[in-house]
Amino acid sequence: MVNEQIRWMLGRLARPLRKTQSALPTPTTNHHTILDELQTQDAPDNHFWSLRDINLEVEQGDRVGIIGPNGCGKSTLLKILSRITSPSSGLFRFKGRLVSLLEIGTGFHGDLSGRENIFLNGSIMGMKPKEISRRLEEIIEFSELGELIDTPVKRYSSGMYVRLAFSVAAHLESEILIVDEVLAVGDAAFQRRCADKMLQVADEGRTLLFVSHDMDAVNRICNRAVHMSHGRIIEDSRITQPQQTAVHSASVSDITRSYIRSGIRLQQEIVWPANDAPVFDDCVTLNAVRLVDEQGTVRNEFDVKEDIIVEVVFSVKEEKWPINVHIHLKDLAGHYLLVSMDNSRIDCGKRRPGRYVERCRIAAPLLNAGDFKIDVELWPGAEVDHRILQPSILSFTVSDDSHPSGVRGNWPNAWPGCLLRPELQWDVQTPAPQRSSLP
Repeated sequence: MVNEQIRWMLGRLARPLRKTQSALPTPTTNHHTILDELQTQDAPDNHFWSLRDINLEVEQGDRVGIIGPNGCGKSTLLKILSRITSPSSGLFRFKGRLVSLLEIGTGFHGDLSGRENIFLNGSIMGMKPKEISRRLEEIIEFSELGELIDTPVKRYSSGMYVRLAFSVAAHLESEILIVDEVLAVGDAAFQRRCADKMLQVADEGRTLLFVSHDMDAVNRICNRAVHMSHGRIIEDSRITQPQQTAVHSASVSDITRSYIRSGIRLQQEIVWPANDAPVFDDCVTLNAVRLVDEQGTVRNEFDVKEDIIVEVVFSVKEEKWPINVHIHLKDLAGHYLLVSMDNSRIDCGKRRPGRYVERCRIAAPLLNAGDFKIDVELWPGAEVDHRILQPSILSFTVSDDSHPSGVRGNWPNAWPGCLLRPELQWDVQTPAPQRSSLP
């Protein structure tokens, strides 16, 4: 049962809650009736349209990732679906109880404790005190707030806010869960737990709408992605989970891959003019970086069986710094695959004045088919904090033309989802043939 303190708190908040709820559709215990249908007049033509021509149907149990650059209308769409904002034209309908987690602290009262805010938040979402009490310990345990659950939330950090808000939203009984990218505030371990919880929510047959810039999370959690741009849906397609098929991850999530690629331009060479080149200590200058093949041809498209050569050109004015050249190989989402340096010794000696050309060979077979980026760094040593770093300065594509031999052997399908596929050495021991004994 809800204790007297919680009853008093709910009573104290009853009047503002009634005012808040009066502006929203009245919750119903019949979770399978249409709760809401909004329709208003068209806005004037000279207004900026946050959303335009949106036509979206989500089935029960769908896990929809909504992706796109900042300002494309993702959050506005979720606010309309959460009944926070009314559309200036059009309508939407949904069936079932909807719970949303859009902005940090929404529905929280700063003077109340985390425990009290669980009941407040649940009440705003249309839950009964008994329903909230049934999930209370589970919510507190998932939030990992411990004794701080009885501390006023105005003393919480943004990360603690997110822990509590997500725990409430994910554990309360609902048919639809809407989550904006507030999870970016939490630490990595909690983000993974949230992703696991959203998968569990989906496995229970609940519907999930998830906004994120983390394409790994979208690919892992969602079975469908909606790509938005300038207030419109430009692509809507299914995502096949890698564990269900032997298709490479780049083709598994074509929609997320195309979204990431839309934000970059494949760049195989940068040559800086003398007056605009990256400089360190007025002594070391990065002149050029490029991707070349065996013949020295500048390219940004390679086959899985071709070596990829990263060429770095820099100049030194005076013998002052022990410059190390680093390259960082990343996937399009920015996850590091490897880091390599030209000299692993810290005491490698100071560079003599002159022009340097260094080439790092990424020997095939190493990379799977897909798109990749490279950072280039000139590191002067641990004695100083400054360095020359050009993040994602080069980018390239590796393709697979289904070679009948070599790295693929006679494997007829696309390579299973992974970023690397080096040719490793295997030692296979086979049993000796058994001799048949004659009678």
